[in-house]
Formats: sequence, C-alpha cells, structure tokens
Amino acid sequence: MILTKAEVPYELVARERKGGGFRDSYAWHKRVWEAFPDKKPSDKRDFLTRLDDTGEHFRLLILSPQPPVRPGWCPEVNWRSKSIPQDFYGHSAYRFSLLANPTRRLVVRDAKGNRKKNGQRVPVGKRDDLIHWIEQKASQHGFVVHADSLKTVPRPRQHFLISRSKTSGTHSATEFIGRLEVSDRDRFTEAATRGIGSAKAFGFGMLCLHPLPS
Repeated sequence: MILTKAEVPYELVARERKGGGFRDSYAWHKRVWEAFPDKKPSDKRDFLTRLDDTGEHFRLLILSPQPPVRPGWCPEVNWRSKSIPQDFYGHSAYRFSLLANPTRRLVVRDAKGNRKKNGQRVPVGKRDDLIHWIEQKASQHGFVVHADSLKTVPRPRQHFLISRSKTSGTHSATEFIGRLEVSDRDRFTEAATRGIGSAKAFGFGMLCLHPLPS
C-alpha cells in the first residue's frame, strides 16, 4: 500500500475554481480522482482518503494500492508518497484515529407490515450510540477497542452538492481516537486497507494507525 500526504494551502483552495474547486466534500472527491488519471469514472474506487484542517493548511491523506500521480493543483513540494511495509499490519496493538460517518439503518415496512430490504439510514449522534457503533465495527473487522482510551470527537457536518444530478446531501462526521488490539489479523488488515463504515468516497473510513509496544 502507498500512503500519500498532500498539504494544500488555504489560498489555493480559496482561489481554485477549475473543475469545481474545493467547495465541498464532493468537490474534493472529484479532485482526488485526478490523482488516478488511468481510472475511468465507472471504475471501482480502490483507495481511501482523509481530509483534516490543521489550522495551517488542509492535509489530505490518500491510501492506495498504486502510487497516485500528483495533480497540477498541488505544489510539488507539498506532495509526498511512501510505501507501507506489509509487516506494518502485523503488530498486536495500535493507537488509532478514525474519521467516520456513523449511521444506523431504520426499519421500514411496507403497507402489509413486511420489512423492506433497504431501510433508511440516519446519523448516530449520542455518545453511547457512537461507542456501540465503533465497538460493533471493531468486532466485525477483527479488533477490540480499549474502552478506557476511547474518545469521540464531533466534527462539523459536511454538506455537498452533486451538480450533474442536482442532488445534495449531508454527512455527520465523528473522529474516534484510542487504542485497539488486533483479534483477527486478516479481517483487521482488510479493514485497514479498505476502510470502515459508509461514505468512504467522501473521505471517511481510513484507519490512521501508530503501532504500540507489545
């Protein structure tokens, strides 16, 4: 896997208008695709992203199987890529940060009272529900979160507009910070490289990891 960090200056974001600029999370999503010029719009996305406002610039992280190509809008000095050794995912414990879009599915029934296959998704907002959400995801993805270390940090909601379809939407963002212990190596590695939760195309789901001593 390749981890790329792009430091995007505020002034560039403010003045850039070509290709829709950086007005919202969907616009960022489109700009990141420019780093993979060989991909077609119909291709399946196989990379993860995360965007943070550091107080000095926007920091964009890209985790991908193949090295991305620096887009013209990012200064060369602000673009760095490095390979992640496979044994990085072989540790037993990590400090982690996960920017996620936690949701739960409501049960929706038809006129006869039968449960519909696709229920409505709604944001998870209460702390107890957020803890339940991350613990459930951890169980599904081969790790255990240390409850005494867990912090839930609310982030501003992210509104976006998809101009070609004239549809809009909102993602609720929460950052989870804490320590985790790996319980199933294969499932954990898959989660670390493919992401957790919904809205991965909009910058959610990347596990940022720092190995801890055994």
